[in-house]
Amino acid sequence: MAPIKEYIETLKYKGFDIRIELDECGESPREWDNICVFHIAHRHYKFGDENYNDAYSIKEAFDEAKNNGDIVLSLYMYDHSGITISLAPFSCPFDSGQVGFVQVSRQKMIEEFGKKIFTKALKKKAFEVAEGEVKTMDSFLRGEVYGYVVKRGDEAEDSCWGYYDTDEAMEEAKSLVDCMAKDKG
Repeated sequence: MAPIKEYIETLKYKGFDIRIELDECGESPREWDNICVFHIAHRHYKFGDENYNDAYSIKEAFDEAKNNGDIVLSLYMYDHSGITISLAPFSCPFDSGQVGFVQVSRQKMIEEFGKKIFTKALKKKAFEVAEGEVKTMDSFLRGEVYGYVVKRGDEAEDSCWGYYDTDEAMEEAKSLVDCMAKDKG
């Protein structure tokens, strides 16, 4: 007998069943076109856009980013029965520490947001972008990638995968059901 699959969340919505499930083949968000660059120096983990084998190399990259006038934020990792990352340090001095830095290019922010200069508002937006990219990568590293399956009775109507937040997956599934119900109505 096959094991019964447990779902993260289920919802009956407008005559459909929505299931939120773990995405066992979730893609690293660093494969996308990101604004930030993750610089990582760790002997066991290589989850950065740039990975270094020694402190000297990452220090050179750090200095270059600072000299360019880019925003540079320390990146911390906690490694104990799994890993998690953050822009803020963790409280455990034994299993955590700085693992690298996140670089937000001034020039890329200006281009992405259609500005002529790097304003105070754009700098604030750069911090928000960095926080968002770190949060998404943290979800991936913790294995928290999800998908939804929309069913009517025993028939799967649709599914989509690669969400890094269960609420986002549920909202997308509900939006799909709203369109499907509208088309049927």
